[in-house]
Amino acid sequence: MFRKKLEVQNETVGKYKVFISILMCLTLSVFVYAGGGSEKSASQDTVVLNFTYWGGPYEKPTIENMIASFEAKYPHIKVQGQHIPADYEAKMSAMVAGNQAPDLGYIRDWMALDYAKENMLYNIFDLIDADSSIQRDDFIEDLFLYWDKGKSYGMFTAAESYGLFYNKQAFRDAGIPDLPTTMESALTWDQFVEITKKLTIDRNGKNATEPGFDRTRIRQYGLRFDFNQGAYMPLVRSNGGDYVTDDNKFGLTQPAALKVLQNMADLTVKHGVAPAPAEASALPSAAVSLINKQAAIIMIGQWVLLDLAQGSADFGVGVLPNYGTYVTSPGWGTIGIFKTTKHPEEAYLFWKWITDPANSLETHKAGLWMPMMKKYYTDNSLVSLWARGNKAHPEGYTDAIMLPVLNNLKTHPSSYVMNFPKIDALVQPALERMYLGQETAEQAMKKIEPEVNKLIQGKYIW
Repeated sequence: MFRKKLEVQNETVGKYKVFISILMCLTLSVFVYAGGGSEKSASQDTVVLNFTYWGGPYEKPTIENMIASFEAKYPHIKVQGQHIPADYEAKMSAMVAGNQAPDLGYIRDWMALDYAKENMLYNIFDLIDADSSIQRDDFIEDLFLYWDKGKSYGMFTAAESYGLFYNKQAFRDAGIPDLPTTMESALTWDQFVEITKKLTIDRNGKNATEPGFDRTRIRQYGLRFDFNQGAYMPLVRSNGGDYVTDDNKFGLTQPAALKVLQNMADLTVKHGVAPAPAEASALPSAAVSLINKQAAIIMIGQWVLLDLAQGSADFGVGVLPNYGTYVTSPGWGTIGIFKTTKHPEEAYLFWKWITDPANSLETHKAGLWMPMMKKYYTDNSLVSLWARGNKAHPEGYTDAIMLPVLNNLKTHPSSYVMNFPKIDALVQPALERMYLGQETAEQAMKKIEPEVNKLIQGKYIW
């Protein structure tokens, strides 16, 4: 089922002329947009591709090394990697509006949905189906992102499963055993909260279960999590809820979702075991917070392993709490190929290179990415190439983080809810009021429900 990647050398460019002819027939209006992100070098023999990506300081050299390996294999193609560490969405929007879109690059899924609907991105299914070296079934099905039936603008940048990451020394100091690493042994929410209480320490050394605990002077939080869809949606899905219901109503006002949201609000408001938005903004990054024991546990995507592996902390991994059906989620970005590219053949070749872990094992071993190809989860010899025997993947990783991707992955609403940005613009302020204790989860969500329902247009699920 899994076929060897197509290797294209300079002398075989001729057969790619046949491929590009097929590609152009399958995708209309390839060059209807003026401009484009790529250019020919002065020699006219070297193709130059512009590739944009986000990420922290440790991610940049990892991506640069991957680009270098691609260029070594295909010396007639040069990839100009543009690292945009901040304000990526605004800068990408400006590039597209100015007719300076890259040949291919990272794109937030909600942005990519709009670009795809406007016929600005290639349907990746057309490209895969015209390529005999790979097939759709090589990849994990839930990682494809759709804008219409049979039309996908790509996959996630990587699988990037969410989980729990914790400082083992903080656990030892509190006399708490390691977190469970199998879905079957996942903690209930109440069990999880009790652990975070024992790990939340004030400046006098008292934890949140002890008399005299001072929640205004926290030295170590038991938990840190983001206040966006990444943290709450896997748990909402675990409890049987969704962002938008099947009959196109606001899902976060339903009992299954409200229970989860209130439980999360209680972490900051009632129990004081997690920083509220204002306190969190004063802390360093999630990884640094864990390394420095400012947070004993962080709930985040597995890409944090890249940063954790750079530190000296003894860290572990665990499965998320479970409300009934275990669920994890990937990140919310894709790698899209813009139709304004003057070199779709080479852009697709680089896209294939990125999506094949054999070509970018460093990015996987370093903890930045998870493979999108199934065989890197099911073939033990391939699993060992990236998920075992290195600092970024501690004991328990394959059970806690890797295996849930195959059968328990549910994508975030930003990748399937129509009109998500406008809806989220109402949801996020409501969530902040909830985390600050200004409103209960029910009050916050019910208040915005009438306006949200006006914006709901359906879901991109086929």
